[in-house]
Order: sequence, then C-alpha cells, then structure tokens
Amino acid sequence: MPIISEMPLTPIDIIIDSREASKNKDIIRILKIKGVKLAISALTVGDYFLLASEGKKPILVERKTVMDFLNSIRDKRVWDQAKILKEAEEIEEIIPVIILEGSLSAVERFTRWRISAVLRVIDELVLNWNLKIIPTPNKKSTAEWLVAKAKALGAPEKKKPPRLRVKKKPMSINEQILYVAEGLVGPVLARRLLTYFKTLRNIANASTVELMRVEGVGEKRAREIYSIFNTPWKSAERE
Repeated sequence: MPIISEMPLTPIDIIIDSREASKNKDIIRILKIKGVKLAISALTVGDYFLLASEGKKPILVERKTVMDFLNSIRDKRVWDQAKILKEAEEIEEIIPVIILEGSLSAVERFTRWRISAVLRVIDELVLNWNLKIIPTPNKKSTAEWLVAKAKALGAPEKKKPPRLRVKKKPMSINEQILYVAEGLVGPVLARRLLTYFKTLRNIANASTVELMRVEGVGEKRAREIYSIFNTPWKSAERE
C-alpha cells in the first residue's frame, strides 16, 4: 500500500493528509496565502509530505500537539508511530520529522504528568530512534515552518513525485472511536466526552443539559453537538 493513495498531476510542494486537512483549515489557509502549492490526499503515514527537488530528500512530517503527544505516550502509540516513520526513512530515503506543537510547560500546569517522564520519551525518540523533533509554539508557527521548508526544497515544478510504499498499522476500534469524536469537537473535548459518556451512542443520545456537564462544553457548544446528531442530513439534490 503506498503512503499516498493518489498522486496529483500538477506541480506540488506539500501533500497534506485528508484527515489532517479537515481538522486544520487554518494551517491550509496560511500555506495558500504564502503561495505554497498544495494537494490533499489520504496519507497512510504522517500528516504532511514535503516533496523535494533533485539532490534533496523529501520530508515526512508527523504533527502532534503536546496533548496529542501525551495521549500517544499513554496508549503506547508513540512507539508504533516511531517504527513506521523509521521504516519510511529506511525504505524510501526520506527524512521523518515530528513537529511537537505547543508549550511543554503546560504538561505540569494542566496535567498530572511529570515533565521528566515526557522528556525521557523525547530523549528516547531523538537519541535512540534518531528521529528529528521540531518544537513549535502554535499552529501559525507550524505553518510558517512548513512554508520555509517547502521553499528550501526547491520550486514545485522541479520536485520529484514520491514513490512511498510503507504500510501503516490499521487503526484499532478504540482509535476509530476517538477519530470520529475528534472530527466533531477536536482532540481535547473528544477525550473528555468519551471519558464521561463512554460511547459515541451515549454522546449522540445526550441532551444539551447532559452535554454541558462535561468540562469545557458550554451551552453554545452543547447545542452544536446536539444539532449534529439530531438534524436531518440533506443530500445535494435537496439543498
């Protein structure tokens, strides 16, 4: 199975995973404003694939917020993802990069994690797995780095199409549940809702009052979630 399901025909700087694109339209907006040539496709590995001109290596980027990173440590996905990135590096001659977005100071301020435990994982990834980790403070900075790196890798018309073939481990049922919830409310509220309600069905059946019992869900957000599950869908023919 190729990493990229379908190659674009026009010159491209960056190919963005379709799931990443659907959740981060603000990053896409910045990239377009800066003149970066984009394509959106299903990537089986990583979130951004930066194409390169002759003599340079393309870059495969896995973007994680600090909270995403903590969650991947908790459920041990971080090591599966690291293995996949290293396989891509060895088989396809690319440079795998992990963008760690956000401030590590939030680890001890807002969670029960010890910063030393998080730093030990970063240490393992950098020193033993030889993976590059680039810290960025926010989405805007992540987008700015992507812009700068895409331009450094050459003009779009000179970049070679990828031939990636690394396989990605299929998502578990638990990961699929989380993915659906994240598509509705984002990664932080998704975990809070699932922790409180346990199943997607319970979230769908909850009233706005019940939804507001979850930390971070105000009346406006509760009504939005309720509407998603209770508003009839209209096909294109009926709109």
